[in-house]
Amino acid sequence: MLNLHFPSAAVFHRIQNFYIGPTVDLFWKEHQTELIESFAGKDIVLMGDGRMDSPGHSAQYCSYSLMEMETKKVLSLVTMDKRVVDRKSTTIEKEAFRRSIEELKAKGLGVKEVVTDAHMGIGYLMRTSYPEIKHSHDIWHVAKNLGKRITKAGQKKGCKDLLRWAKHIVNHFWYACREATGYMRFINIWGQVRHHACNEHEWILSEGEGPAECSHGDLEKDANRPDWLPKESLAAKAINEIVLDKRLRNSYGYIENFRMTAEIEVFNNLILMYCAKRFEYSPPAYRTRNQLAALDNNCHIDRPLLMNKKGEVVYHRTFNKKSGRWSVYPCKVNKNYQHVRDLLRRMLSARLEDKMGMHRPKAMAADDPRRLSAHLAPVSPKATKELVSQQMTRKKETEK
Repeated sequence: MLNLHFPSAAVFHRIQNFYIGPTVDLFWKEHQTELIESFAGKDIVLMGDGRMDSPGHSAQYCSYSLMEMETKKVLSLVTMDKRVVDRKSTTIEKEAFRRSIEELKAKGLGVKEVVTDAHMGIGYLMRTSYPEIKHSHDIWHVAKNLGKRITKAGQKKGCKDLLRWAKHIVNHFWYACREATGYMRFINIWGQVRHHACNEHEWILSEGEGPAECSHGDLEKDANRPDWLPKESLAAKAINEIVLDKRLRNSYGYIENFRMTAEIEVFNNLILMYCAKRFEYSPPAYRTRNQLAALDNNCHIDRPLLMNKKGEVVYHRTFNKKSGRWSVYPCKVNKNYQHVRDLLRRMLSARLEDKMGMHRPKAMAADDPRRLSAHLAPVSPKATKELVSQQMTRKKETEK
């Protein structure tokens, strides 16, 4: 409509391959080096999480991020193609995590604790290869898995009443993890819920370290509280099995520090703005887009809160369909994207200083996964003409 001329797809990819990708990669490495040097001589806590480019076993790429706990800045970002791990999407996150840790250790960063979800492969890797680093689990993921287990148990015959207690049990688990100062104290607080659900607030034998009574004090009438469970009911017995589960109790060492990785989940959502899952990218383009998201996060994480004319913090309301309730979040001032201006200057300089031009072949990088295989499929394709003839043959047979 405006009669504007846009570059073709071929020109776009040449600009991306020769100027945008290398410039962003160099800018990210300089930013990462400067950031890591600021933590020299310190023992830091890292949050880690992986993000697949598509759900399930069909994922091609995985980007693993390690974020510093206090500053919420991304220190390491590794992107991997599943061709590097013999086309096994189930092991790609573990390998990306290992490379991220090795990258930071090689740069002399002192890591005392790493917080991840309960990924079994990463847990095994931490126990065998990095025993000197404390491994913690994100408490939100643990509570989420607990809620799933309660819901599954409540769907059994005779345990329907357990579903009304699911939210209360999960909330009590959060409380036990936050208030406990040791394993025995955690056992005492966590075990209270199996008595409380049956309207038993004092009992004879104390479990763990603490009194044989609930911690809530005198109860008041609460219209939102579900009906008490009979002590011999199937729902009450299901609560006992969940609370007394050895695996959950033995996992206290992973949750004793009460760590959460909410900020890195927010960062994963930010990556979607640069690298949406509904498009296909080449390995270099996928890495570049993830690096742009990391730069966006690190350059704007310290923005101050947005104030109105009265000097009050401005909040944003959001509605959660799953929980069915409204929440408010403080707003921050708008982003200035100063780093983008610096990137554009560098890209323009790279184009002006390039004597050969962009209309030339570009060799693949040594670590490009396309060197291993040009296709994701484990079997090489036949010639196009042969495939077309086979399809036409089947079509003719069907018509007959």
